Parts: sequence; C-alpha cells; structure tokens
Amino acid sequence: METRIISNKPYTISAYLQKLAKNSFLISVLAKRELKIKYSRTLIGIGWVVLQPVIVVAVYTIFFKNLIKLNTEDIPYPSFVLTGLVLWYLFTGIISKCTYALVESADLINKVSFPRIIVLFSKCIPVLFECLVLLLLAVPVVLYTQHNIGFNAITSIFYFAEISILSFSAGMLFSILVLKYRDLAHAIPFIINFGIWLTPVFYSASIVPAEYQNLYRYANPLALAMEGLRGGLFQNAGISFESWMVFIVSCLIFVISFIIFIKFEKKIVENI
Repeated sequence: METRIISNKPYTISAYLQKLAKNSFLISVLAKRELKIKYSRTLIGIGWVVLQPVIVVAVYTIFFKNLIKLNTEDIPYPSFVLTGLVLWYLFTGIISKCTYALVESADLINKVSFPRIIVLFSKCIPVLFECLVLLLLAVPVVLYTQHNIGFNAITSIFYFAEISILSFSAGMLFSILVLKYRDLAHAIPFIINFGIWLTPVFYSASIVPAEYQNLYRYANPLALAMEGLRGGLFQNAGISFESWMVFIVSCLIFVISFIIFIKFEKKIVENI
C-alpha cells in the first residue's frame, strides 16, 4: 500500500509539476464542462462567439468611424476594430475567469485533491478557443478588404501567445489575492474593462502625442501587441525587437507568478 505523507510545507516545483501531469486529464474534463454550461440551451450556441464581436464592431464603426471619424490609416475600420478585439477579449477574458476561479470552484476544491492551477487552466481554455476563432475570422476579413496575406501573418500567433501568457500570469496572482480580499473580485474586472479607453482597440495609437508614444506602448503591452498583430496581418510586418522583449518579460512574469501560486497552493482551502 502506498504511503502518503501529509505536510503543510509548500510543494517543490518538480513535485508540483509531477502532480500536475498526473492530473492533467482534469483540464479537458473541466474545460468541456465550462463550454457546455456556457452554451447549453442557447439558440445559436457557439455562434455567439462570432455574433457578439460583429455587433461590437458595427456599433464602434457607427460611432467612432462615421461620427467621430477616427483615422486608422490604410486599415478599414471594421477590420481594425476586429483585430483589436481579438487581443482585448483574450486579455480581459483570461483575467476575469482566473480572478474568481478558485472561489467559484470552492466545492470542488474542498472535496477533491488536485493541483488548484488546473481550475484556472480549465476556466481559460474556453476563452482561448473563442478568441482563436475570432483570430481565424480575421483572415477572410483581411482578404475581403483586398489586403494580401503575407508570410508574416503567422506572427499573429506570436502576439496571441504573448497576451495569453501575460494575462494568465496576472490571473494567477489575482486569483490568490481575491481569496484574502474579496472586494478585489469586483474591483479588478472594473479596472481592467476601463482600460479599453487606454488601449488602441477602436482608435489608432497614432493619436497619442509623439513625445508620449514610447511611454504609451511600453506602459500598455496590449498597445504594442495590437500594433504588431495588425502589422503582421495587413502590412506583412515582422516581429519587432520591442515585441520580443515584451514576450521575454511576459515569460519571466509567468514563471514568478507560477512559483508564487505553488507556494500558496496548500493555503487555498483555508482561505476559501
């Protein structure tokens, strides 16, 4: 019979990764449940993945293109907004799902022993799937607007991965903070959603005064990623040095957040 030793000491990274690999099947099980709950008993089901951003694009086009007449250079405004929404929905979706994930799954966490980060993964997979569908939708939109798809369009996957890593890193930290300070569960989504006004989703970063351009891009990694995504899709531009630096920093933040999450793992149950 296998002997199990119960200890309050935090997991080591190697031990945690082994436990995560052993229970990895739970990720697909819980992710499928998330998708089923979200789209069950709906008339158009997964069609909402496309319908919702189409409506948003239409509204933004009416108000910001036709009434305010924002300049998006040589990119048609609906295409400009759609490509911005891909990364914006990805960023806000992952953070929102992670922030309250542990609290929402309290019953499961209290009954079953498994790496708690699996809950976060399973909550984020539907978001990744939905945003990937939007990214693929952007390809025919680019072709429809008579822009040629070049080889560097594949860099869109790079920016998709960059924002996924960055947002999940923040989500891990927020999920822990919310256990101790429940007010943050309401404050964080509000602050994040307000950030759309500081991010070039429906306007071009070119409207920012020239002396603040660099500060704007580095203070908001989403701005640099959106510019890179549009550059790859519409102008066949490659990945800039600045974007590589943001990607490396995002990976470092992910590692730090993951280690912090592991150290806090055994305290999750007592804080729920």
